[in-house]
Amino acid sequence: MGQKKYLVVAFAIFFGFLFSGCSNFVKKEDTRALHTDHTISFQKNKHFIIPDNAKEQLGFIPDTATSFKVDSKLKKKWMIDNESVDVVSLKPGMKQFTFDFIIDSLKDRNRHFRLFIFHNQKFIEFSINHKKYMYYDIQMEGNGSLKIPIDVPVLNNYKFSEYLPILIDKDQKQLFTNNIPVTKVLVSKSNNNDFSKISSHIKLDDDQKTFKKENSKSNEFGLPSVILLNEDFKPLKIEEVSSVRYVRIDQVPQKIVEEIMFFDMEGNIYGVKGKQPLSYMLEQPRNQDFIIPVPKKMISSRKERFFLLINNNPGEESFIHLNDIKRRKSKFFLNFANVYEIR
Repeated sequence: MGQKKYLVVAFAIFFGFLFSGCSNFVKKEDTRALHTDHTISFQKNKHFIIPDNAKEQLGFIPDTATSFKVDSKLKKKWMIDNESVDVVSLKPGMKQFTFDFIIDSLKDRNRHFRLFIFHNQKFIEFSINHKKYMYYDIQMEGNGSLKIPIDVPVLNNYKFSEYLPILIDKDQKQLFTNNIPVTKVLVSKSNNNDFSKISSHIKLDDDQKTFKKENSKSNEFGLPSVILLNEDFKPLKIEEVSSVRYVRIDQVPQKIVEEIMFFDMEGNIYGVKGKQPLSYMLEQPRNQDFIIPVPKKMISSRKERFFLLINNNPGEESFIHLNDIKRRKSKFFLNFANVYEIR
């Protein structure tokens, strides 16, 4: 089971990006209910993200989906093949902005989640109802949609960036062969809708030169496949996860910048080599897989749950890639982010 690839066709990637990160699927007739005030609200038997014909649109019926909404004065729509990607366009001098994080659940039972906000290579402090949190525990009724207004700080030194609300189910562990889609809120300080002149300033991490690389096991285009390996680089079965020593990231068959990070349920970030625990910026070569050591502090820890974040095309790379797609220089969306539970 550890060898099973979780690959999907490009069509599913397209919907996965929109479905987890944008408001494109929010039902038009229900959007007003999401902006009544600055308080948390739940609407029973209302589904703002999961479409009625999800089976036809997506090929499956998800039990949970997430998205975001932002004030119309701050929102710009980036149109690609008649589909919209929402970009938050900040006004000069803004110190913070608010977005509504929306959770849509089809499950009848009550849900318990933990929410983190990831930005600038680390988890950041955010505010809900004027109270600050490093993570926020959510108790949600079943079968309905929950809206949470979230205030996040704006850093002056980033013109193009993103905020990633990461939602972890507190009651249910996810198999490492599955991925947890992460909402991606693209934020720009530029008033110009033309991103063609953006140049990447992302500094790649020096450690990537020491990470083991092998020819890819698959040349298909799909979601990143995460495979857990033991100390002999052999794939592990689910019942063997306590022996994990490396993760193999089987990425898309083209060169891509990606951000990875190991973390736990308390928001602690683990450095691969004991350095400052932040995320790592990597450039994965075409048709090669990265084999990355699991941080030793994670291996020796008695904590039960650990995760791996993979954020494709972080920061200004997202805007460059959107521009390439619009200009038909690229055929696929690669701006999605995913979390994998690896223990």
